[in-house]
Amino acid sequence: MENFKGRHHWPKWIFLLPLLISFSCSTPTGESENTSTDFDPGKDYFNHKAQTQYAENFKVTYHKHYKVVRTNAQLSSWEGNGNEVKEDVMVLVQKGTPTPPLTGELEGATVIPIPAERVALNIENGENFMDELGLFDKVVAVGGAISYDDAIRQRVFDKELAQIGYSWHQPANLELLLDKRTDLFMMNLSNLDFAETLDKSRQLRIPTASVFEWAEKSYLGRAEWIKYYALFFNAEEEANRKFDQVAENVEALKARVSDIGEKPTMIWGYYAGKDRWIVHRNSVEAQFMRDVGVQNILEDFDRPIRNSGDPISSEELLSKANEATHWLIGDVHSAALPSANYMNQFSAWRDGRLYHNMKRSKPQANAFDWYGRAAVRPDLVLADLVKLIYPGESDAHELHFMDHFDKRMKFPLDVNESLYN
Repeated sequence: MENFKGRHHWPKWIFLLPLLISFSCSTPTGESENTSTDFDPGKDYFNHKAQTQYAENFKVTYHKHYKVVRTNAQLSSWEGNGNEVKEDVMVLVQKGTPTPPLTGELEGATVIPIPAERVALNIENGENFMDELGLFDKVVAVGGAISYDDAIRQRVFDKELAQIGYSWHQPANLELLLDKRTDLFMMNLSNLDFAETLDKSRQLRIPTASVFEWAEKSYLGRAEWIKYYALFFNAEEEANRKFDQVAENVEALKARVSDIGEKPTMIWGYYAGKDRWIVHRNSVEAQFMRDVGVQNILEDFDRPIRNSGDPISSEELLSKANEATHWLIGDVHSAALPSANYMNQFSAWRDGRLYHNMKRSKPQANAFDWYGRAAVRPDLVLADLVKLIYPGESDAHELHFMDHFDKRMKFPLDVNESLYN
């Protein structure tokens, strides 16, 4: 949602150069505290462990008093400077125990003492992962002031929480991370042009963990990153419990619609302006449509996954999707819709089977929970779709992220209190 984020000043690297030079000659990033006299080398310090079922972009192995965490993602340069596979290795060492030798597969790994106490985040859904784990009290810095949660936003305004910059716009403000005595920076890294910030943060001895939740190819893979966040707080038991419930809810919803006979048809796409629509062919949104039991007229799972959607012209959309019976048309990126003459050629528009994903939106605060909690709770997204498309199948569910689209809705969204004209 690049067009809607707030802007902040870029870090003044010139003032950090003396620190960079100093720390580059000192001990490795995040070196563990001195070993406690009661350290027991035979003891397993982690009673609860996490294993990944759906996530492909992180893995963890346990070694009694430390965890080895590996992350990976394909990073592209937004400036057109190519792309690169980023692989990261971290050793999470229980406080009071020794750091293992950083040799062999661990050579060059980043050491992070755990459990962490003062945490910084630079993406909205990180706030929700921490909240789901009951750990938000440990957060000292966030990306900015566009959280859907009024209390978090107020704490930013009151300067209780520092604003370090959102990952989709700029490198993190390392000066503020130092000022807040951050002992864990959960750094969402989505742009190859910002990759050097990860290294600079670690050179400043800010224990920094790479976050690639956005790179997952499935919605349950994304949601499973709650286990990743939990690793740094020894909160695996709670993370396992939370994720298992989400996965069970998803399977129950899929089963509920599996026996429905004739599948409704659907498209999911918004108008981007200038005769161009953005639609979902192979993406997390396309997976939601598949799992809710509708036929996505534009589905093409053979093409590369593109969670941001694929462009299509107004002419092509009309020729391929004019008979779709359902349409998720409302999105925070939407431009003013084309003329009524054009829109009335679509069955879903004429029949009013239209939906949007902006129910939890506060345009006046530039806050859209679709980019926060929806990644953490895909079961609620699926439940919303079931409720909207099959009203009799989920009567007890209260719509959370989605709702019926009203043709009076105003696009593009601005700072007005209402979503409507």
